[in-house]
Amino acid sequence: MLARWIAGLVAGTTLIGITSPWFIRSYVPRVMEPSRKVSVLQPESNYRWRSEGYATTRIGRWGMPGQTANPSANATAIKLALWGDSQAEGVCVADDEKIAACVSRQSSGKQFLMPFARSGDDCNDWIEQINSLASNANPSIRIDAHVFLVVEWSDWCIDIAQPIERESGVVNRASRTLPAFVIQAIRNAVTVGDGNQTRSLRFRPGPVETEPKVQTPDSDHDAQTATQLAKLAGQLDRLHELTPVPCVFVYAPLIPAIVAGENQTQDPHAKLFAEFQRLCLGYGFAVIDLRQQLADSADRGDWPRGFHNGQFGVGHYNAIGNQIIATAIADNQLIQALDRDTAKD
Repeated sequence: MLARWIAGLVAGTTLIGITSPWFIRSYVPRVMEPSRKVSVLQPESNYRWRSEGYATTRIGRWGMPGQTANPSANATAIKLALWGDSQAEGVCVADDEKIAACVSRQSSGKQFLMPFARSGDDCNDWIEQINSLASNANPSIRIDAHVFLVVEWSDWCIDIAQPIERESGVVNRASRTLPAFVIQAIRNAVTVGDGNQTRSLRFRPGPVETEPKVQTPDSDHDAQTATQLAKLAGQLDRLHELTPVPCVFVYAPLIPAIVAGENQTQDPHAKLFAEFQRLCLGYGFAVIDLRQQLADSADRGDWPRGFHNGQFGVGHYNAIGNQIIATAIADNQLIQALDRDTAKD
């Protein structure tokens, strides 16, 4: 019986190990990127994603997801730095469907987009990296414009702070030595949700107690918007002081969305966005509003967010959403003006 038990354990584990790449994401070690002064996924590695969409991302220079071309190959191309979180990182779509590839096709190779996005980053991370790149002597990193993908205001309406790198030596060693399915099993056992919260284990039956939801009065909403706006203004002000190159903000919020079985098309942060536009106008920043394009695409049945193995209207931008964002970037008047200036030079 013991021999059969051991044989079954070995056979089952082997079967899981062989088939796991079809169902489980990969774990790639992170390395410190000196030009950006942050930890990035190891360049020249393949990052497999198996949550929303089934895609494999090739990590390029400086930790750029999906951008493997040499930025120096086309000296006349406009160099655009793309900043954002997992929405801009785009590991859930194939490399040729990512924003960088779509921008290159849309501009006929006249624009070269460098995706510096990392999952979990916010504006404190992006501004600090911009500062690092500006003070770096690497001549191959030439940036003609910064492009920010704005999806959630929580990435911008925050206090100014020094970002904290989340690199873990234990996770890196595990990524180099352990199979992905073993790491995933451990992670499922000790964390919950997106893996950033420790799982609370319970050893008694009964319903799970949850905090009651409290309705927020309209006056509190107004006060919250004022607080958000003050923090947002502070972040934009230091960005304006930091970089002399043009900045373009692409507003692509999480609408349209399916919430509680209903199609939500109204932007709950419309008032904040209007004030944001006013601030950007004062700083000379360009703003691209994609709300109508995203809604029109969904009306045609082409949902810009969601995947076949998930729920449409929920989650990250898919290939359609990436194409909409890329087209808006490539066709932006400010960026096209940079194209004309380069052609003259």
